[in-house]
Amino acid sequence: MNTQLKTKNTGIFCDHGPSNWQSSQTGTLSNKRLAVKDVFAVKGERNSAGNPSWFKAAKPAQQTASSVNNLMDAGCIFKGFTHTDELAYSLEGNNIHYGAAQNPKLKGHVCGGSSMGSAAAVAGNLADIGLGTDTGGSIRIPASYCGLFGIRPSHNVIEKDGLIPLAPPFDTIGWLTQSAELLEKVGDALLPSQAINSVNTLVICEPLFELVSPALQAPLKQLLKKTKPYFKHHKNFELPNISLLSELADSFRILQGRAIAKVHKDWLQLPEHPPQFAPAIAARFKMALALTAQEEKEALNVQTQWQTLIAKNLNSTSCLFLPTTPTTAPKLGADTSALRMQIITLSAIAGLSRSAQVHLPLANLENGHPYGFSLMMSHNNDKSLLACATQLAAYFKQEALT
Repeated sequence: MNTQLKTKNTGIFCDHGPSNWQSSQTGTLSNKRLAVKDVFAVKGERNSAGNPSWFKAAKPAQQTASSVNNLMDAGCIFKGFTHTDELAYSLEGNNIHYGAAQNPKLKGHVCGGSSMGSAAAVAGNLADIGLGTDTGGSIRIPASYCGLFGIRPSHNVIEKDGLIPLAPPFDTIGWLTQSAELLEKVGDALLPSQAINSVNTLVICEPLFELVSPALQAPLKQLLKKTKPYFKHHKNFELPNISLLSELADSFRILQGRAIAKVHKDWLQLPEHPPQFAPAIAARFKMALALTAQEEKEALNVQTQWQTLIAKNLNSTSCLFLPTTPTTAPKLGADTSALRMQIITLSAIAGLSRSAQVHLPLANLENGHPYGFSLMMSHNNDKSLLACATQLAAYFKQEALT
């Protein structure tokens, strides 16, 4: 790693890994600078996954992750591995071992996690593309906090070989950019062949607006008002029982925790050298190991209900308008423990339904805080969603000029 770049940008780039590596100078992403979350394999390199114990035990990768290979083949320049919250099991954007990446768009505030380094690199113009992962919001939250475009793709549409898992039933490979156009171009390099449909229907679920802080409800409704004319049709999301919203976060917590326990149980319980975590993350892992099969069964029932709801309300030409985060970026050092479950209530909708979600940073708040909203489409409509996001961002620009 370039030591000068590292010194100036604490909490963004890792000390280990390649820097300024380019395998192809031609392609649709030629010379685009790529920052890669430290959970992706690069041949001959080790990953830390945000934890020194993991890094110490890690062996050099035998192969490079296909997602990284695809971006390198498209002409990217690999700038470096980026820091992540420990094993990607946090949305805060803070690492007790390696530090917190400050938000380049909002001094003194967090970037959000767990893809904090990738987000900070793009927001700070140290990279054009931030490659990361999103299990419970780790692309979408940093996108919202840092004023970036970001996508959590449909589950399992992108191969996850060479990826350190957190919770495989929810893990996705996502990315962050400064523009919707580049977000879509990266999708061309990473996503499989899909039909690209014209998205003409905006679906609105008004109870979701009540989940954001009171100060943001008016700006969010203004964003909806500006968005509506772009779409030919509008319809309300049919939510038969409002209690389904209150069950989202806990159901996701349980299902994610059970999946984490299945993957990492042996490593977490190493008798001789147990890994050391930040207290909040250690408590989270302890909780995951204590979850029961009965709790999982009940949470799966909630997931099934949400999958049915999404299938009923969304199709290949419609998207859901929803808030990405309940607040703008918190201050560095603020206690955000209560905020976590509020965030997951919003982010779990895509996670539980295996849907694609894009954050669009199109708000213009008076206090200068980055903010925006999300559009979500049902599974396997990623390219349609990206095309819609590009066109909507252009529409917002045009409206601002008139």
